[in-house]
Amino acid sequence: MNFSTWEVYRWVRSQRFKKKRKLYQQAFQLTFDLTLAIYAGVLGCVFLFILADWLNRFIPLLESWQLSVAEWVWVLPFALVLRACVQAFFHPGLAFTTSEMNISMLPHPRSHLLWHIAIVRGFFHTLGAFLLAFGIGWLTPFTFAFTFYIAAIFSLFFSLTILVQWKLFSLSRWKNLLMIGTFFLLIGILRYLTINFGIQEGFIGLTVGLLLLSLNIYLIPRGLKGVDWGRVVDVNDARVWNVQLISQMTKVYIKPPKRYGVLQTYLRTRRAKQRFTSINQLYHRLWRYYFHHQFGYVWKTMMICAAIIVILPIQTDWVMYITLPIAIFVYIEVAASLFVDQFREQPMLNILPVEEKGWRQTYFRWAALGSCVLFLLYFVATVALNGLYPGLMLQMIGLVGWSLLDLNHRLIERMNAFQRKDVKASESFRLIGYLFLGVGMYFPPAVLGVLVPLLLTKYAEKLPFLRPMT
Repeated sequence: MNFSTWEVYRWVRSQRFKKKRKLYQQAFQLTFDLTLAIYAGVLGCVFLFILADWLNRFIPLLESWQLSVAEWVWVLPFALVLRACVQAFFHPGLAFTTSEMNISMLPHPRSHLLWHIAIVRGFFHTLGAFLLAFGIGWLTPFTFAFTFYIAAIFSLFFSLTILVQWKLFSLSRWKNLLMIGTFFLLIGILRYLTINFGIQEGFIGLTVGLLLLSLNIYLIPRGLKGVDWGRVVDVNDARVWNVQLISQMTKVYIKPPKRYGVLQTYLRTRRAKQRFTSINQLYHRLWRYYFHHQFGYVWKTMMICAAIIVILPIQTDWVMYITLPIAIFVYIEVAASLFVDQFREQPMLNILPVEEKGWRQTYFRWAALGSCVLFLLYFVATVALNGLYPGLMLQMIGLVGWSLLDLNHRLIERMNAFQRKDVKASESFRLIGYLFLGVGMYFPPAVLGVLVPLLLTKYAEKLPFLRPMT
């Protein structure tokens, strides 16, 4: 690395910092209130005393938490790798902006600039991790040895994922998704080995560390190959100059160009632009446009369902028996609501000759595609917690079958209700199906009970006592 390149890069960072500091000072002068600051300081001191007293009461509980956290330290490397893969959809991790691009036009190679940026980023994250570890060790019963141990693991694996995120950012979205899928498969395999062969969890961290180290050694000579520099610069410029305080005050947010968004990238694919050859392709185009404008509801629903399926069972295994049916139920209800909402958002659909079955089937394919994410998360969470077992395939078949059948029935019911037709629905039959689904997560053969509501619905007209209430 060239020392003169470091001097130039340091000067650019200092000038950028001074400009942003000046902007923050101007914004702070407009919002600062001395009286409010005094009251906030007094209340902050009182809060610290209350917090100290509260922590003294829960010292035994916090000490037990240290043992629990120590058992799950092996998850931290996977979390950091997953974080890098997910963030690669949005930014490259290394703040290579227009300023660095202009410097690279001078006799300062881009490879040297990237090295400096990576070192600075790794240094500040490491410093922040150890300062946070010191604060936690000072304010809580956690020992300094334990907190510094966690900080060291975080710093090591964070540094190993910097280059991985940089390379993934320039890859296509499908390759990124393939990498995430491969990563989850690796988690399942390693977890299976630890459960069934008695391998220590430390072996998992060591394996992931060696794999990341080998991957970094392979990527270092290829760090500049296949990089979309225009996209990198545009995204980083928006991130660097998006001053949060000013954005909150003015409600003006600096964002990357829309052509680089995750959804926009998919909308620009050749398949999304091809001419219509059938009415179903038109329906798919309309639903794609609708999801574009309702993307906020879609991703929030997916995140909530993913948290219910993955995060809660980590604390207690048996929670999965309850959370999985709830997550599937929430997803299907939101999907059915969005299906009907299209007619309210686009009043023209009420007068256009829309073919009902094709319209519903195209939406069903979109909703089923989204549910596949939840199925994959359940599979990965189950393998990570319990390993592979014979009943898992039966559970997956029951889960997928019941979810898709219930989704199809709900879409038909919502369509009939919107058209003011007779709606024949039985919430009691549906409840039975979800109960069998939850029991099937504990006892796999019980998942076949999801067939009971289907049989009851089929013979409800023949057996009067089974007729649902309308």
